[in-house]
Amino acid sequence: MKTFVKILLLTAAIYLVVRYSPTFLDFRPKAYSIPFPAFRGPLEENWKLNEAERLFKGILNGPESIIFHDGYLYTGLEDGRIVKVKDDKVTTVAQTGRFCHMPYEERLCGRPLGLRKGKDGLLYVIDAYYGIFSMNFTTGALTRILPSNVLVEGRNLNFPDDLDIDDEGNIYFSDASRRWDLSTIYYLMTEYEGDGRVIKYNMNSGETEVLVRSSHFPNGVQLTHDKTALLICEISNRRILRYNLKGSKKGQLEIFADVLPGEPDNIRTSSRGTYWVGFTSARNFTNPLFMDYMNPYPTVKIIWARLHHAFGTLLVSLAEMASYPVLKEVAYKFKRGDYVLPLLRRHGLVIEFDENGKILRSFHSPDGKISDLSEVKEHDGYLYLGSFINDYLGRLKL
Repeated sequence: MKTFVKILLLTAAIYLVVRYSPTFLDFRPKAYSIPFPAFRGPLEENWKLNEAERLFKGILNGPESIIFHDGYLYTGLEDGRIVKVKDDKVTTVAQTGRFCHMPYEERLCGRPLGLRKGKDGLLYVIDAYYGIFSMNFTTGALTRILPSNVLVEGRNLNFPDDLDIDDEGNIYFSDASRRWDLSTIYYLMTEYEGDGRVIKYNMNSGETEVLVRSSHFPNGVQLTHDKTALLICEISNRRILRYNLKGSKKGQLEIFADVLPGEPDNIRTSSRGTYWVGFTSARNFTNPLFMDYMNPYPTVKIIWARLHHAFGTLLVSLAEMASYPVLKEVAYKFKRGDYVLPLLRRHGLVIEFDENGKILRSFHSPDGKISDLSEVKEHDGYLYLGSFINDYLGRLKL
């Protein structure tokens, strides 16, 4: 009996320390629950995505976003490089940061995420650590036009994520979080922080304007075909928003598509006036992930996140003392949450939406052979499938 009481008291003490001690990770999850749709109608499960090719396997690591220019495919990689691809050749064009040892020095490398081609013939790149750049396609010369340390309404750009550009020189981009950045995205995904922003930056005047506030992980942005509105993928709420730029509803925020079967990443146009969206891992109401079960229980999340972060911090400290590259890599990946993702069931998904947010069709990979998709780029009868984590570029014939 005494042993039982001791164990009970020790457990209670550990719980109170982990739950309330200010020395642990500042993690403030909120209870929430969002339903999942059924895989019916245009969402009916199929195996279409499994037909995709895996191009440049083991060579292109994390090809997040895709642009075509003069017969070349351009993409940004996890080590900060921007590369161009043609036939079987991959050529490094530029790097947003500087050479570093991945992954534990990723802040030095830079991380190019969204890519867009401007009316002026330049490539525009948004980097998660360094801000927004323009790049000359011919020379590869980079110009930083909006650094991440710029203050917008008193806040720096903590997690610049995706961008789009109109014909008047306005850049619309997402700043995903106030407190978390790319290296701590694991905690952003699990906390349900609602302090992301969508910002307008005028390259001619240098003025910035916050269009959307208090968003739960805003990510992909896309101007509508008629340029009257901006579509915004809101990852944590599993929906797509529409911010009206012109007309009688100017300045109003509406829901474009809701209750999606996964977290929407980037959104891009098709040749038919529709929109393609890639998803990390789809699920319906019959097969949620264990993280979905945790969403209504913030205390469980606090204990999970704080213990994970504390152990990860200890590993990183030991690895830095030992100065052993392999150990440093393992420790950093653990702290970043990389080893949690493979434990989750994967179900690849691509959805095509019409101009009103209606789902037209979907391509699935139920076994996760093709999953973790960040962007779907349509080009010459193919869908090119970008990913923030895969070590290949997917290509699917339409």
